[in-house]
Amino acid sequence: MEKEKKPEFVVTDRRKFTVEGEPRADAQAETPSQAAEPANSVSKPAAPPQPEPPAAPKQEKSAAKPEPAASPKQASAGAGPDLATGYSAERERASFGGQKMEFVHLLDMLVQTAMMYSGAMDSGAERRVDIVGLRQMIDLIAVLGEKTRGNLTEQEEGILKNTLFQLRMTYMEIVNMIDRQAMQKAPGAPGSARK
Repeated sequence: MEKEKKPEFVVTDRRKFTVEGEPRADAQAETPSQAAEPANSVSKPAAPPQPEPPAAPKQEKSAAKPEPAASPKQASAGAGPDLATGYSAERERASFGGQKMEFVHLLDMLVQTAMMYSGAMDSGAERRVDIVGLRQMIDLIAVLGEKTRGNLTEQEEGILKNTLFQLRMTYMEIVNMIDRQAMQKAPGAPGSARK
């Protein structure tokens, strides 16, 4: 007769939170000795339960109580590390330097893309203009303004309005220039070369 084989390892779900970031009801409290144990070590058979030390005064117990986990919205806003990925913007800034990203930085990035479409960043003799791309960037910045209405400071609101005004003026100048060039190249137009 063959002996019954005991499993060499035991799989235990030690996650404390659900995917949504809520504490799990069936999660066990981790003791300090379990926290120091590597995650991929082989579990040993459970030792007989040890008597618990006398309870600490309530004041100390409340001080040792872990803080509630940040909600997914707070984690994504940079309040703490993201529960799903462990990414923390504040920690990364401290490690690699840099400044906190603000609304004006996003706006600046969008404006630079719009200026690239307008040909302002070309250094050659001919400017390459993507009029459709420029129009889409202006519309995208306008949508951003609509969606953030009421949430911006006065300074951010002013920067957004001025930026949209300047980009729209640039767009109209380019459209007018394209129209003038098209009229000059049209057959029979004044100034066009006849062959």
